[in-house]
Amino acid sequence: MLQLKNKNKSFFYVFAFLFLTTITNHNYSNILSNFFLVKDVNIEINSYELRNILEKKTKFLIDENIFFLNRELILNKLKSLKFIENIEIHKKFPSTIRIQANKTDLIAITYIDQKKYFVGLNGNFIPEKAVYNNKKLPVIFGKFKINDYIQIKDLLKKKNLKYNKIIKYYFHKNKRWDLYFENNIIVMLPNNNIEYSLDIYQNFSKQNQIKPNSIIDLRIPKRLILKNE
Repeated sequence: MLQLKNKNKSFFYVFAFLFLTTITNHNYSNILSNFFLVKDVNIEINSYELRNILEKKTKFLIDENIFFLNRELILNKLKSLKFIENIEIHKKFPSTIRIQANKTDLIAITYIDQKKYFVGLNGNFIPEKAVYNNKKLPVIFGKFKINDYIQIKDLLKKKNLKYNKIIKYYFHKNKRWDLYFENNIIVMLPNNNIEYSLDIYQNFSKQNQIKPNSIIDLRIPKRLILKNE
């Protein structure tokens, strides 16, 4: 019922707009035009610091006619802010735009052209200065796609391999990973059959205490080579 009332209200405003814009009285047309200008942009996001950035980014909406504002235009402008996701845009007649969004989770740190970036769960590389972070995050070296990292992280989580103990990842050109755990324990993965190799590592770690400064080489199919520095 509430949705129907909102639709009826919108239809009423549209009808009023079309009716009054067709009358010859210039004063009525001016009054109507001003009535439907955007006066408020309400930002709802789970981060106070980012709300200010979004407010500045959406200043262009003020005094625009709410009927003629294109949601895709607004969405494209907001997508340039790499740190947000789940964007929703609502028109609240006669003069308010409501924007809802979430700050994406920061899942790692990396360096591109010697500049520091955060890796966002939304699939974006986010410049360091764009967001504030107080979480301990692993560092990723090498040229990688964010989805590659999300896949290996999800696989480690699935195998209960304490991915939160990994302080560094290295992604090689042949698309395989080296994992650097705390205590300088390095796990060298192959570039295929990764899940099977992780099963070998998991079974080995359950039966043996892995000492600090150890290298576990899983690059050869069906084999685990242990080296101690």
